[in-house]
Amino acid sequence: MTIGRHRQLEGILFILPYAILWVLFLFAPLVFGFVMSLYDWNPLRGNKFLGFSNYAQLFADHRFWNAFWVTWKFIGMVIPGIIVAALLASLVLQFLRFPGSGIFQSLMFFPYLLNVSIVSILWALMNDPNVGLLQGIFGMLGLKPVALLANSSWALPVIAFSTIWWLVGYRMIIFQAALASIPGELYEAARLDGASPGRTFFAVTLPLIRPALLFALILTTIGGMRTFGQVILMTSGGPGTSTEVLALLMYRQAFEFTEFGVAAAVGFVIFAIIFVISMILVRTMRLEGDLQ
Repeated sequence: MTIGRHRQLEGILFILPYAILWVLFLFAPLVFGFVMSLYDWNPLRGNKFLGFSNYAQLFADHRFWNAFWVTWKFIGMVIPGIIVAALLASLVLQFLRFPGSGIFQSLMFFPYLLNVSIVSILWALMNDPNVGLLQGIFGMLGLKPVALLANSSWALPVIAFSTIWWLVGYRMIIFQAALASIPGELYEAARLDGASPGRTFFAVTLPLIRPALLFALILTTIGGMRTFGQVILMTSGGPGTSTEVLALLMYRQAFEFTEFGVAAAVGFVIFAIIFVISMILVRTMRLEGDLQ
């Protein structure tokens, strides 16, 4: 056996365990889910092939479009909130040395260590109209207690805010690592050229943290599209369907209405949206070469 073939075999053996796991736990379920979306899938009464009828039924359903737009509203609040807050916190920790910066960093990261159930229950209790901390603050300000999670105008923003509080710490760490990798000589050169802090940020810092920014954006988009735990624990999709996101609709189609084929179709719509957004982000941030 030649040295070249021996090395190729070694490479194949190295990636084989991961490839097997990827096929078993990612690719195969993806294919199975797509096949399921083409059937009236019910293990008890049998499966019937429908083609794309489940998708047609879905796109004609007012409840699906409501969940679709609710999900986009949620993403529209969560992504800017998490990215901006995480970037600002990382910039403060990187460039402003102050007493207690370690405590500040720990406090920012601590919520990420909590389970989604704990976060959701905590914020639901804080918003309780009778004993919630926020209601006490309203009282101190002379305002009447408001059941925010029972208000169709406020429920989704409250869930979005709790999600930002929960996830911002991890993105902050990502940005901190990216900022720490930027050579100090670049900032020194910018300072000698008379660049203002704002100019330095947009000309030096932002371009060099694009890979980290892309990773954080895609990670947050995936999380936002798949949001389920916060919604079902804090509002169950209510009031009415004002906070019913696509992931919750998928769950209900499967386990409340036993429409497993329609639920699989919802799952594939979520997958398609995430894929398209990710490709747009990669092209927009011009990182195709970095990912090859």
